[in-house]
Amino acid sequence: MGPVRLRLRSLKDGELSIDGRVVSPDSPAQMIRAGLALLPEDRLRQGLCRGLAVRANVVLASLRAIARGFWISARSETERAAAALAPLAVRMQSLDQPAATLSGGNQQKVILARWLSCDPKVLILDEPTRGVDVGSKAEIHALIRRLAGEGRAIVLISSELPEIMGQSDRVAVLREGELVAMLDPRAATAEEVAAAALPVKKERTPRRKDATKSHLLAPLRLG
Repeated sequence: MGPVRLRLRSLKDGELSIDGRVVSPDSPAQMIRAGLALLPEDRLRQGLCRGLAVRANVVLASLRAIARGFWISARSETERAAAALAPLAVRMQSLDQPAATLSGGNQQKVILARWLSCDPKVLILDEPTRGVDVGSKAEIHALIRRLAGEGRAIVLISSELPEIMGQSDRVAVLREGELVAMLDPRAATAEEVAAAALPVKKERTPRRKDATKSHLLAPLRLG
């Protein structure tokens, strides 16, 4: 879902609207300008440039804001990165520290800082606490609540039921690409959410006695 919304994959059906305005997902740059941000599921392969410094990672999505023609001021880059990281309590030695040397939780905060520096209206957070320590998880959860309190729309995608139940106002269950349930986490139980996500077993149609046997059907042991 996340990659589709940021136009890393094609939108096959339906439409996307932000603040009541239909947006055509033609490119990631266009979606960013429309106010959409994506924290990807795999931060190491899809979100973080491990060979770059923390500073460079933070400003990747907002280079146009600090560039002067083809030149980027190191001072502007540093100031923007520092301002974006300040509210997130990232534990690091310096802005020039390679992003690969940070802990998983701090790497996730660096990617979040990148998008928050763009002042997005909608944040799609795909498995935001996967592979982070307990302390970082609590900090990310607090950040999610703060961002929602600021009026930003948060789409939280998670395979952890406790996270979904504890951080959501509404729970949408998708199965095989389709919306199958919309639940209130204050009224529904974790078991009900899990049951809605399970695939529906299709009933097998008994084979007629006079049906011709086939080697293709033999392993199914029908009839």
